[in-house]
Amino acid sequence: MKSHYTIKNTKVKTTVLFEKNLLEEIDEFNPFQTRKEFLDQACKTYLKEIRRHLIDDQLAKACREAGDEDGLVNEEWDPINLEGWE
Repeated sequence: MKSHYTIKNTKVKTTVLFEKNLLEEIDEFNPFQTRKEFLDQACKTYLKEIRRHLIDDQLAKACREAGDEDGLVNEEWDPINLEGWE
């Protein structure tokens, strides 16, 4: 899956309010040197997951539609007669 992030992306400063206990948990388990690195990676990972679910949903919808279409095409064919094959 193609990354939506490049080294040349412009950085924008923002202010985000977190619940204190969430920030404490981030600090406790943060494997990176800074909160910024943790939040960058967490956001990218979550967005990748959301995109993957969207693709999966679109694929499932396309498969359902193709299955419905196949069913309609099958109805146009003559029924199978298995007499003589038994």
